[in-house]
Amino acid sequence: MTKKDDAVRTATGRDWTEWLSLLDAAGAADWDHKGIVAHLAAVYPQVSSWWQQSITVAYEQARGKRAVGQTATGFQVGVQRSVSAGADVVWKVITERPELWLGGPVRFEPGNRYEGGGVSGEIRVVKPADRVRFTWQLAGWDTPATVQVSLLGEGRTAVHAHVEKLPDAEAREWAREQWRVALDRIAAEAGS
Repeated sequence: MTKKDDAVRTATGRDWTEWLSLLDAAGAADWDHKGIVAHLAAVYPQVSSWWQQSITVAYEQARGKRAVGQTATGFQVGVQRSVSAGADVVWKVITERPELWLGGPVRFEPGNRYEGGGVSGEIRVVKPADRVRFTWQLAGWDTPATVQVSLLGEGRTAVHAHVEKLPDAEAREWAREQWRVALDRIAAEAGS
């Protein structure tokens, strides 16, 4: 049994195989996401809403109804790097050298716009030495993705970029590579 099986069994009393079989028997292959969640809520009210969502996503992925990284609002991906510098040093690189990783200059204040490297967007949230959240839109996308770059740790800093609301699986893989390069540049500039 895997750690994932252990976790779902501990939380719900069943493993993934059992959940897949129960949902198949109920006819979930013909339901949309909301229908599967509604079924789980009605028939298994003792299962938390978080696990109802997780079981539904796992079922959709197992049955080919949802690709890896696909959510109800698009696709998502995360990239992380460990940097030997402290969060204050990494934050300084992020805010003083955005051309390294974001493609162009920007003042990190909510509402400010940026453009460079083929993408554009708007700064939404800034929490110094903690996180910055912004929209990120490649020319040709109908709507922007949302990116959060966050810092965690003392001494060594984990720099994490989480991108959500990507339009498709191809954009997800493109974003993964873009953010891998961006975080490598931040790490190199911070002295890692």
